[in-house]
Amino acid sequence: MHRERAKLDWSPQWEGPIKNWALKHIRKNRWRCDRIHERDDLLQEAHLIFMKLCLKYPRVTTPGNFMALFKTSFSNYIHDRSSYLQRKQACHVELHQDVSDVFSESIGETTNSGYLAVLLSEAPDELQMALTLIAENPQLLRADPTNEPRENLNMKLRRILGLRADFDFKAAMLSLIKE
Repeated sequence: MHRERAKLDWSPQWEGPIKNWALKHIRKNRWRCDRIHERDDLLQEAHLIFMKLCLKYPRVTTPGNFMALFKTSFSNYIHDRSSYLQRKQACHVELHQDVSDVFSESIGETTNSGYLAVLLSEAPDELQMALTLIAENPQLLRADPTNEPRENLNMKLRRILGLRADFDFKAAMLSLIKE
């Protein structure tokens, strides 16, 4: 008497009750996830979970047991996304406008442009003219091969802008920064 080996007559299928349950669960719980996750993204994650379960649990051979395993796994995934969103919201502040618009005119942090704008507005006129020249016409500062004595940047700026010979741009810049 030989016993017959049991044959597996069922294997999990994505199409049908599993996919339908996943769509229903996504529709009910998508609000718990981050806004960047759309319905199709979550459905794709559900399909990946389904495929992993098929590979890791080949001995689950009844539809009810596999469905229970899938429901638990996907519900846990949604719960993890919800927990992540709560942690993210505790750390981040959502602004309804661009960050640069909010902080462009504020003073206090040395890394924003508002602080630099205040420093430049307080700079001497000579220094403001020199910075404008450097930004808008840098070609005027290039070396002139006909000049016999070489000029440094300070000398070139005084000559081009027609300033007095004793004005020191380096000292003006340093005094602006130290204030």
